[in-house]
Amino acid sequence: MESLTISNLSPLRFLLRSRIFTGVSLCLIIFFSYTLSTAEAHRPAFPDGSNISSDTAFQLDGIDISQAVYQVLGNNNQVWLQFDPASSESRTIPVQLGIPVLEETASFRPMVAIMAPNLRSIDLPFAVPSGYGAILYKTNDEQPIRTFHERFTNTNSWILIEEEFDITETGIHYIVIFSDSRQSGKFWFATGTKEVFDFSSIANLNKNISRVKSFHTPDIVSDHNAQDDISNWNNPRQQGRYLSSVPIYLTVILLMLVFVVILVLIRKK
Repeated sequence: MESLTISNLSPLRFLLRSRIFTGVSLCLIIFFSYTLSTAEAHRPAFPDGSNISSDTAFQLDGIDISQAVYQVLGNNNQVWLQFDPASSESRTIPVQLGIPVLEETASFRPMVAIMAPNLRSIDLPFAVPSGYGAILYKTNDEQPIRTFHERFTNTNSWILIEEEFDITETGIHYIVIFSDSRQSGKFWFATGTKEVFDFSSIANLNKNISRVKSFHTPDIVSDHNAQDDISNWNNPRQQGRYLSSVPIYLTVILLMLVFVVILVLIRKK
């Protein structure tokens, strides 16, 4: 049997047949998978700001899927989201509302109303679809607000609401974020528990990280420019500025993964 030595193998083929190659490859794949799962623990969404009524509500992915909506609330509007529980196996969903840790959001206290058919009717400062009632979630002033640091994007948030909603009805459900005192400001709303990974997650990873980081930077909000920080992403110049802030180690990870794939292909020859 031919022995595995450098003398009878080229350096490249020796590497390919060695345990070092296998170990390094596994480490890279595990680390890369962990990085993606950390970055995409909540699938991010950035509505364009037109979702200000039940007719224009932003459609969430399957409510099982872990997802976060980043948006700005204008002082004369509400933000409307919707989901259909028929596409979900979950009967209880998390309700989490956070705001960036910024001077401009320090006193911002938006609320969340989840509306469904046949729920109890409550007073809300906006029109509720016919036949719908609601459950209201708001900041508990008697408890300290929790600060959350997201390590991957290096962003900080104040968690205002952490509750659960029990799905007891069928039909379209609406999630409305609003301010009863007509405040405006940045917020994110998160729900779902199932982490779903696909190839689009890789393609959009850098862009999403940049958008989340940009979302957590200071930007005094008024009713006139409430959606400017979100819609600016459509500006190519802004895209270049955001992407330039992407951590370089993400690029290195991608290059290492490509290197591993190339080595595997060579080994098969």
